[in-house]
Amino acid sequence: MKKYDPMVTPWQINEQDFPRDGDSAEKLQFLLRYAILAPSSHNTQPWKFSVAEDEIQVLVDRTRWLKVADPDQRELYISVGCALENLLIAAEHFGYGHQVAYFPEPTNEELAVTVKFMPHGEPSPFREPALFDAISSRHTNRKFYEERPIPQSDLQHLQNRCVEEGIWLHMTDDLEIKRKADELIIRLAAISSEVNNRELQVKVGQVFERVCLAATILGIRVHPMSQILEIPELKTEVSKLIPKSDVFPQHTFRLGYAEQEKGHTPRRQLEEVLV
Repeated sequence: MKKYDPMVTPWQINEQDFPRDGDSAEKLQFLLRYAILAPSSHNTQPWKFSVAEDEIQVLVDRTRWLKVADPDQRELYISVGCALENLLIAAEHFGYGHQVAYFPEPTNEELAVTVKFMPHGEPSPFREPALFDAISSRHTNRKFYEERPIPQSDLQHLQNRCVEEGIWLHMTDDLEIKRKADELIIRLAAISSEVNNRELQVKVGQVFERVCLAATILGIRVHPMSQILEIPELKTEVSKLIPKSDVFPQHTFRLGYAEQEKGHTPRRQLEEVLV
C-alpha cells in the first residue's frame, strides 16, 4: 500500500473513484474526502463526521480548539462551516440534493449540522459547477501580494457568493484601513453577521469557503487574517469599514494577486475524523 503523505495524498482525490456501485454510506463517506480539504484556523481541522445511510452529522472537535487564539470559539465554528460547504458542493456535483439542519439538538453545540441527502437533486444556483474542481486546487496564500487592482466584475462575482440571510461580505481597498490592519496591501474583506451565534458562525464559514473557491477560479489569492479580530483596536477598525451598523465582524481576509503557493497544507486521513 502506498504510504500516506498528509501534504499530498488527500489532495490527489479523483472523482472517478466515486463508488457508484457502493452502498449509500460508502458514497457519502467519499464526499467527505472533499470536506476535509477545507481551510481551518491555523490548520486545526476541528471537525468530525458521523455517516449513516442517508445522513451525515458534522461535529465540532473541541480537542482541537485553540483556547488562547480563539477564546470564544468563533474560528472553531467558522472552520466547521468551511468543511460543510465543501461537503455540499461535492454532494451537488455527484447529483445529491440535501436538507441542512443547523444545531438540530439545541443543547448540544458539538453537533453543528445534520445533512440529509437525496439522490437526483438540483444544484444550487450560487454553487456553480466549477467550484467543485477548485476544492482540490485551493491554497491559502501567505506570500507578497502585488499592487494590482482586482477587476470590479471579479469582485462582484465574489460578492454574489454571499447569499445567506443575515450575513454580509464587505470588501475595501481603503489605504488607511489597510495600514492599520497590519499593513495589508491589496484589499481587505470582512464577513459579518447580524447576530453573533453559532449557526451564523457556521454559515460565515460556508460563505468564506465559497468565496475562496470562486477566487481560486479567477486566479485571486486569499489569506485569512483572523488575528485582526483578536486585537480589540483592529477589530474596531474593521467595524468602521462595514457600511452597516450593529453587525458583528466574524472573519477577515485579504484578496489579491500573488505567486502561487507550491504545496498544500497537511490533512489528516479521513479515517481519523470519522466517529
